[in-house]
Parts: sequence; structure tokens; C-alpha cells
Amino acid sequence: MSADVSIEVDGGLVVPVDELRRAAGAAVSDQGDGAAVALTIRISGDELLQQLNHDHRGIDEPTDVLSFPASDDEFPEGGEDLEGGAYLGDVAISLPAARRNAELTGTPLSRELEHLVTHGVLHLVGYDHESEADTAAMRAREVGLLGDWVHAIWDAPPTH
Repeated sequence: MSADVSIEVDGGLVVPVDELRRAAGAAVSDQGDGAAVALTIRISGDELLQQLNHDHRGIDEPTDVLSFPASDDEFPEGGEDLEGGAYLGDVAISLPAARRNAELTGTPLSRELEHLVTHGVLHLVGYDHESEADTAAMRAREVGLLGDWVHAIWDAPPTH
């Protein structure tokens, strides 16, 4: 499956766009039936993530990543039709939260961002962490995509 990944970066923020686009593409590459899909990733600050977290989850504090699937249907139905594919949805990431996470775990910022993109996109394709079994499946997929270094991220206390 191929992915058309749009990455929007708020003014003044600098991120490794090509690496993040590759991570997002990898997270959907073996899903579905081979149809092209599209998604958007927004890199912003804590303020936007706090507002989104409040509006959509009722939690009035910033977080590192939020996913907004275009449809509640099973993957790969998605939202609007895009030349035989589907619009999967949107992922929002707080760059300040990613920096805090990276400092806490001793992980390079680029790797932390790669993890947040992967995690967010996996939510768009149907993974979640609502149960222990769901969490194990999602973590196994993250290890498969990123490698064992993600264990340090999972084991760290939250920074948001």
C-alpha cells in the first residue's frame, strides 16, 4: 500500500519531514489491499494539542500525539475517496512534548518523532491500546517497524 503523506509544520518549527513521511508510509505499507491512501500529520505546539485533547477527549492538558481517523469504519474504508484509495485521517504531534519525551528517555528527537508518527498512524489503521492484548499487538507492530529502541520510550513516565 502506498501513502500520500502531507506534513504540516507550524511556523518556526523544524522537523525531519522526509524521515517522518517515510515512517508514516511504513506504518501503512502492509495494511489493506494495496490501494493508495492519504493522511495528514500536523506538527505543532503544546497549545494546539491541549485544545484538541480538551475538545475531543475532555482532558485539559497537552499530550504528545493525537489521531483522528477519517472514519470509524474498519480499515481501509477511510473517509473521502481518493482515486481508489481512502483518506485515513489526521495525526497531531506536539513538538515540545516530543522534546520532553526525548530528553527523559535519552532518545534522539528525530527517533521520538518517528515513534510518535508511527504510533499515531497505527491508530489511523485500527490499532489501539484499550486492552492489554491491544497494547501488546500495537507494541509488537511498533517494534517491527522501528526496532527494539522503542522499549525505552514505553518504559518512561509520561511527560505530558
